Amino acid sequence: MNTHPIRIVLSLVGLAAVTFASHSIFHVNPTTAGFAYLLLVLVVASIWGFVEASITSIAATLAFNFFFFPPVGTFNIADAHNWVALFSFLGTSLIASRLSTKAKARALDAIERQQDIERLYKFSRAILLMDYSETFGTELVRKLADIFQLSAASLYYQRTGDFYRAGSSDIESIDVPLRETASNGTPDLSTPTNYWLTPVRLG
Repeated sequence: MNTHPIRIVLSLVGLAAVTFASHSIFHVNPTTAGFAYLLLVLVVASIWGFVEASITSIAATLAFNFFFFPPVGTFNIADAHNWVALFSFLGTSLIASRLSTKAKARALDAIERQQDIERLYKFSRAILLMDYSETFGTELVRKLADIFQLSAASLYYQRTGDFYRAGSSDIESIDVPLRETASNGTPDLSTPTNYWLTPVRLG
């Protein structure tokens, strides 16, 4: 289910709450109201993203005009300086929301890279501690699926022709393309499944 409509509705509800509090309860001046709207846009951008923040920015600009710029209660603006202030607010809110979204994306990317490094370290450590016996291939695939949180994994050892599997039994359906990937020596990105096939070279 697409979450954008729900997030947009919640953002607009938050905008309505800020407008009601600023205009009807605290009776703040336009400068304070502008900062409150900008803070709301930044919160939306940091939590959800640029799409929701952009729509909130446009809606906030309209509310800013209607409730705080004379003549209040209309979308007309009497003073030309207020046009500059209104478009400055819109531009600032859009730029700030974009920067906030980028910062969030970079932070999430950094977290994912850190998790990948931790998993690789854990996996390499698990390999070193394994018993190199007849069950090594099976244990290797199980560790791989467990550490990287895979629903299924399969390892084809080309030298012996053996397959080692872990997870879903449906993994057997990719035996043929897995064997072809090992022979070609290149990752298979064209397989119309949820599996990623890649060769692993030793030595």
